[in-house]
Amino acid sequence: MNGLMDFLEKAGLVKRDFPEIGPENEHFSAAKAITTPVPVNAVVPPASTAQTVVSTNITLNLDSIYSHHGVNPTVYPAERLIRLIDGLSAMDEATRRMAINAMDAADESWTIEDPLNDAAAKMRALATYGSSLAQNLQQLEQQTQAQLDAVNNRQEKVLGEIRKQIAELEGLVEREMSRSSQEIATQEANLRTVREQIAKDLAEVAQVSQQLQSLSSQFGFSKTNSQD
Repeated sequence: MNGLMDFLEKAGLVKRDFPEIGPENEHFSAAKAITTPVPVNAVVPPASTAQTVVSTNITLNLDSIYSHHGVNPTVYPAERLIRLIDGLSAMDEATRRMAINAMDAADESWTIEDPLNDAAAKMRALATYGSSLAQNLQQLEQQTQAQLDAVNNRQEKVLGEIRKQIAELEGLVEREMSRSSQEIATQEANLRTVREQIAKDLAEVAQVSQQLQSLSSQFGFSKTNSQD
């Protein structure tokens, strides 16, 4: 086991938190060694970088979701194991699994079951949260559809009333135009009748006046001559 740990440390994948001790305690040191991934940019991204990626790409407050659904904090969370696996991505799967098992065996503060159980609990929490989101969306869709139906019904009713009023107003316009046309025709006809009657009267007046004038001219001149 210590040989594999030495290999991982020489490869720059892990580091030990205490100096080497003598051969007499070699087995004890392998069992108690606390190993962590070395934050080398080419192999393992630093913890701050990984956190930045999560906060940038995921807008959800995952910690709040996990806490709300009863996921308790653990010494070795699933995300830490994920970062470790990413850091060992250059290895083939068998070597990577062997390295992780060696780290598990070398650190008594956690076992591989810890991140696996944490991952399972978080998946259940996310599934519940996702189901709640889907249910909320479905409820919102139903409410929105009901509101849309109400708006459409109100629109049809209002437009129907407006069209009815427009039809009534158009009927009033037609009746008013018909009545006005009849009144105009009557007034014009009356005016023509009056004009014709006045023209006849004027013609008769002129004729009578001419006759009277003729009479006055004839007899008025003769009466004057007889008096002389």
